[in-house]
Amino acid sequence: MSLPLSVLPHYFLQKMKFSKSILSALLLCSVHVLIAQVNTPESIKLATDISKIYPDANVYIQDNATKVSYTVIDGKSKGAQLKIGTENNAEYLSLKDNTGIGVDESYNSFSTIDKMLSYSKSGSKYVLNYNMAIDKAVESGGIFHSDARYKYFELDFSNKGSYKKTEIVKSYNDYKFIDALYFHTSHPQKKHVISIQTPSNVDIELVEFNFEAYRITKKTDTDPKTQIKTISYELNDIKAYQRERGSTGSDMNLPHVVMVVKSYSFKGTKTTCFESYNDFYKFLHKLNSEVEPYEEMVKDYADRIVKGKTTDEEKVKALYYWVQDNIRYIAFEYGIAGFKPMSTKEVLDKKYGDCKAVANLLATMLRSQGYTAKFVWIHTNHSKYTCTLPYLGIFNHAICVLYMNNKTYFLDCTESYAAFGENAYRIQGRPVMVEDGDVYKIETIPFEDINSSKYDEKVSIKIVNDKLAGEAETTAKGDLKNYYIRQYHFAKSENKPDYFKQYYTKANSNISVSTVTTSDLFNREIPFYSKYAFELSNQVFKDENELFVNLEFDNSFGRNSKDTSRLTDYTFDMIINYDITVSLTVPAGYKVSELPPPFKINNEYCKINLEYTVAGTKVVYKKSFVFPSGVIPKDKAAEWVKIQKDLKKYYTNQITLIK
Repeated sequence: MSLPLSVLPHYFLQKMKFSKSILSALLLCSVHVLIAQVNTPESIKLATDISKIYPDANVYIQDNATKVSYTVIDGKSKGAQLKIGTENNAEYLSLKDNTGIGVDESYNSFSTIDKMLSYSKSGSKYVLNYNMAIDKAVESGGIFHSDARYKYFELDFSNKGSYKKTEIVKSYNDYKFIDALYFHTSHPQKKHVISIQTPSNVDIELVEFNFEAYRITKKTDTDPKTQIKTISYELNDIKAYQRERGSTGSDMNLPHVVMVVKSYSFKGTKTTCFESYNDFYKFLHKLNSEVEPYEEMVKDYADRIVKGKTTDEEKVKALYYWVQDNIRYIAFEYGIAGFKPMSTKEVLDKKYGDCKAVANLLATMLRSQGYTAKFVWIHTNHSKYTCTLPYLGIFNHAICVLYMNNKTYFLDCTESYAAFGENAYRIQGRPVMVEDGDVYKIETIPFEDINSSKYDEKVSIKIVNDKLAGEAETTAKGDLKNYYIRQYHFAKSENKPDYFKQYYTKANSNISVSTVTTSDLFNREIPFYSKYAFELSNQVFKDENELFVNLEFDNSFGRNSKDTSRLTDYTFDMIINYDITVSLTVPAGYKVSELPPPFKINNEYCKINLEYTVAGTKVVYKKSFVFPSGVIPKDKAAEWVKIQKDLKKYYTNQITLIK
């Protein structure tokens, strides 16, 4: 019996008892034998030319087409239903011999992958490959749990200049959860066309982000027979996008389109979706309203927590800190649970929950004690999204707001060891949506004074036996204070006694720390303080009557970086506001012969001042670093790389002492 190639895999599946791994290997091997990947002198030359433009790329996408279509169907007993389908077809050119890439597509309980195929070019035709996609769950190390999955296969290229295609078809069963459409992929592209097709009975709004820096062409066509409208966007010559270190996020920088479904109609009956922001709010508020509050149970817990407290502030702090310290943060994104909090009973019983769960718990506890507290939606850090777009992607976090004594306090229970009245940098300046019954309020979390997040270090040293020896005192406030305390408490029990000794030595192999004392690491309301004694080797060099001393031992921001071109802004995890002073006592019989020149940078995103001075018998080396916004713009990437290299070079400077 002979069978055509196109049905062989199905025949194997039905008739033979192979394991999946053996079957996959057989199928892949048979494909490589039967389907020769053909390149031509022209395709090899094209690959060579493109490699000169993108030397780090393995493949180049010659043509990328993404299509989204909306259709209203008769769901019979379920009524009219809106179906959304996406289809992506991409053609790849190999830029190297014997290379490959991974192709993956994610899905969850709101979507399905209906087709995921690849084709190899053989002669002038494309022939179907029988590489079976692997289905896997998204993993994140235990702190983030999700229903997200993905399908994946390898796209292997034996020859430079060979072509392959992929075809991915996906369906969404809920308009609220369709992804935004991005032009960039992890590979360079010649062209990416995104088209959205809507019939006349579907009303959608297309919201464009970050188009201004790109030459994107847009056109609209309507089929006169079907009245289906097609809006197409085209972007050419697209760089590859890889997750960049310190990235502010793709929504802040990369061009993309958000699709907001306002309504659809069927047989004269209109179904309202997110026609207004109020519709969007009603959806989120309904989810919260469906959660059983268990008010008596929560009040019993809260009463015990605030027992003995007399003032409002004492009671609020007790509740806020209890939730921080006793409810472990674990994120959940299982279907609708990504937007619906766990019940307070479940959180109290299990002692864990995500941001929504702890925000809801704290708000309920505060209300049980007579305070006005509300649930709050927010998008952390830097985002183009504001609280005016009815799109679920505008929020990635939840907190609580307290109105007390004519003041407003935003309380984030996921910020371990944050003090009452302090806001982490990641939520400062962000707009928020406050749930207030059937209505909502838009508020903005204020920026805090830059000196509320400050790091001060004072180092006093002497030269002892050709080493630098002395003491350092550090003080940290704001996010950095929280970081030090959090890292200590998260350390393993056996590592805690010497945690900070190890912390201060791990960054510099030349330093030896003998003793460390700290502030109370259980008191989040005071700045973090440490004092430690140390010796530093290989910093003092003697030559007859001269001493050459290098006073730099932490090399702040001094590094060699190749990150000269970025697609996204660089963001720090916190406001940078450092003052460091190193004082060296000049040895008896010596005087200062030469000091390095000052180093100063003053631009829109950073202020850096490094300077050596003489004060009596001491050489004082002062360093100041201030990054007011915590962001380095992407168009300043090359400038920032040069500053880092100049800093690294400056840190090799020595002071000269002579007898």
